[in-house]
Formats: sequence, C-alpha cells, structure tokens
Amino acid sequence: MYVPPAASVFEQILWWMEIATEAFILLRSINARLYGKYLAFFIYLSAVLLIDLLRFCVLTLHPNVYAPLYWYTQFLHAGIGYAVILEIYRQTLNNSPGVARIARTFLWGVLAAVILKVTWNAVSGPVWSPGTTSAELERDLRTVQAILLAGIIALIAYYVVATGRNLKGIIFGYSAYIYASVVSLAFGALPGYGLRPGWRLVQPIAYLAALLIWGCTLWSYSLNPAADTESKIDRDYKLIAEQTRRALSRARSFFKMGGEL
Repeated sequence: MYVPPAASVFEQILWWMEIATEAFILLRSINARLYGKYLAFFIYLSAVLLIDLLRFCVLTLHPNVYAPLYWYTQFLHAGIGYAVILEIYRQTLNNSPGVARIARTFLWGVLAAVILKVTWNAVSGPVWSPGTTSAELERDLRTVQAILLAGIIALIAYYVVATGRNLKGIIFGYSAYIYASVVSLAFGALPGYGLRPGWRLVQPIAYLAALLIWGCTLWSYSLNPAADTESKIDRDYKLIAEQTRRALSRARSFFKMGGEL
C-alpha cells in the first residue's frame, strides 16, 4: 500500500497490521509444512513482506526518497501478484495435466502481452513517468487477474471441481482483494476522485481482509480431493483435442492434394 509521509494514524496501523499478519502466515506455513505445497503463493507473500519492510525502512530513515522507491517497487509488486493466479490454476487443474499445460501457456502469454503493452506505451510516450507506468501496469494486471479469476471460478462451478480448504481460502481471499482493487483503481482514476483520501484505504483494507482469510484457511494443510474417475473436464479436453487433430489432418490432406477435396 502507498503510505504518504503524512499518513494518518489509521493508515499506519493498517500497514503494521498487514506486515504482522504476513509474517505470521509465513511463519505458520513453515511450521505447518505448507510453504512447499503452495510454493508460488508463498513466494508472492514473502516478496510482498520484503517490499513492505523495505518501504517502511526507507519511509522511516529517508522519507524524501520514499515516493520514487514506492513506484519502482510497484513494478515488482504488480508482477508477482500474477504468481497467485498461476498457483490457483495449477492447483485447480492438478488432476488434468493436459488442460493445465494449455492454461499455463495461456497465462504466461497473457502476462507477456500486458507487460509488452505497458512497456510500449511508456517507451513511445513523450515523457516517461514511473508513477504513471506503474499505475497503468497495476490497473491492467489487476483487470486481467479479475477476468482470469472469474474464469477459474466459473470452471470450478461448471465442472464441480473438488477443492480443499486451503485452495478455497486462497481463491476467496485473493478474489476479494483483486475485485476491490479493480473498483478502487477505476474510481481513483476518475477526475475528482483520485485525490480523496478514502480511495487510498480501499485496497489496504481489502488486502488485510484477504490476509485474515488466508490466516484462517491456511492454518493447516488440506489436501485437494482427488477425482475417483475421469472428470468431465478431461473428457471435454480429449474430445476437443481429437476434433482438433482431425481438423488438422484434413487440412494437411487438403494441401497435399493441391487444394482438391
């Protein structure tokens, strides 16, 4: 969260609560041997904690350089949040390797496209501003993450994918934070709204709520239930893959025959 040098007492309390909760969840994950089970998620949480501690030290010791540091580290903060999406998709599709492979390729492609878009806009613009570029990257990434979360939630509901308490907590907590962030960034960018102090509190409050959800649902390891038989998502994947192979085979035959059917 962005905490200006003249932050209110409430903003400072929120920041301290976030740091303390992040540290608690990480220590608990090591004690409960959860860290390796959800590696990408806990790497994200570890990186966020380190960024928060770095920002706090700079704000305390060198407040005049805090603002530029915040925007530079926001590049990293916005990017590593994508690790949670990767973790959610990996865990959800753990029993469907073919679908998981396609989803993983798609997710990395989307991330690369967003970063290239924001980089191109920054380079092609008349004046490069780290604050503007970071804000654009965060807005685009949060929007993409919101769409991807809606997609995985719809997939879980449609195919009735069995999920354990840990995965449900990660999905619910991160979804609450992402959708609150999208609303906050959208309204905060409107003329007359961005300068209102209240909009600075939406994201940190939502993030603290997500941390509390994770603290409860990640208290101990909960294995995702395994499917007893071939799932509907696997059957649909095999059907689509077979239809695709037939279409490609017909296309190759068409060109080998010189365009004659």
